[in-house]
Amino acid sequence: MNRFIGRYRTHVDLPYGPSMRRFRLALAVLVVLPACSQGWTGTRTSEGLTTRIISAERIAAPEGARAWQVEYSSETIGGEETSVTGWVAIPEVQGTMPVMAWAHPTAGLGDECAPSRLGGRTPFDFSHELEAGWAVVATDYESLGGPGLHPYLVSESEARSIFDIARAAHELDDRVGTDLLLWGFSQGGHATLSAAALAPELAPDFRIVATVAVAPAVDLIGWPPRALGTLQQGYIVAIVTGFAAAYGLEVGDVLTRNAIDLLDEVKTSCADPTTYGVSRLSSSGAFVVDPTQLEPWATLLTDNSPEYRTIGSPVLLVLGDEDALWPLDLLPTIIGRMCDAGTPVGTSIHLGEDHGSVGGAARGEIHTFLAERLEGLPFETDC
Repeated sequence: MNRFIGRYRTHVDLPYGPSMRRFRLALAVLVVLPACSQGWTGTRTSEGLTTRIISAERIAAPEGARAWQVEYSSETIGGEETSVTGWVAIPEVQGTMPVMAWAHPTAGLGDECAPSRLGGRTPFDFSHELEAGWAVVATDYESLGGPGLHPYLVSESEARSIFDIARAAHELDDRVGTDLLLWGFSQGGHATLSAAALAPELAPDFRIVATVAVAPAVDLIGWPPRALGTLQQGYIVAIVTGFAAAYGLEVGDVLTRNAIDLLDEVKTSCADPTTYGVSRLSSSGAFVVDPTQLEPWATLLTDNSPEYRTIGSPVLLVLGDEDALWPLDLLPTIIGRMCDAGTPVGTSIHLGEDHGSVGGAARGEIHTFLAERLEGLPFETDC
């Protein structure tokens, strides 16, 4: 299902972007739930750990829906309990509803970068999904707004944050069911692919209906050789920093002293990583060694490249042909890996769109793809 879509393709005009964010100002009452909530506590691990909402603050939502800014408990990849923030929106409909998880793009590594607090997408950006009767959740990911340093592009961390906010939605309203739709952009595309792949292990209580990954971060093992010495080097330093925090590694094994001296900006800035000071260093000025040439870094980069893992439900990759972060000559490699893993994957390529614009251009198409998978309609793959 490889489709090329021109710049002027007609698509559904939906509420999207900053123009809707002004409605976030209408906040309501703070609700703190007891630790032993009587809501849904879906099994999260083989040890039977459960999710609970720590706090839920009412925020503005489209007509016919309710929404909350939430803090909820989750778990690090090391097995330690942690808290994560995000928001949940639930429509007023009868009966059980599916839940759609939105996964946001790169926002930074620091606490102040949490999209739910920094002007990221709000429930108003998903009014069409709410009108369709879907609950919508949006995690900030582990450590963006919570304790610790964000484990950037660590698949298991992203997946746990997604599953646990979907479980938290059920605690707020038990009509929220276990059919889960996944939709993410850039880092969020990495997160949704990771969640779909890890669901059998981490979330057997959910049925993954379909996954959309818009310009996803993939091929982590191939990215550093392409990026070192370019402005994209900032992304690789962010990966090294996040992996070091998650896996207990030493950044000094990979980064030079000059780069390490600039890590405060990497750890706290909410700007595009291409603007980091470390991006302006030469390759040799920033890296002692290409991390793809050093263990355990190389293995971890491969393990956190979700295209190698089997996903048992339909996946749509949405790409723009002018995306400098996602060159289309990479596509045959990614599709090949996913097909070899047994993942039913299709692609939609939007002509004239770059990394920043392709998500908006594909907005209506994405909703239609997810709705059709809920209806059980056939899906043509590229495999």
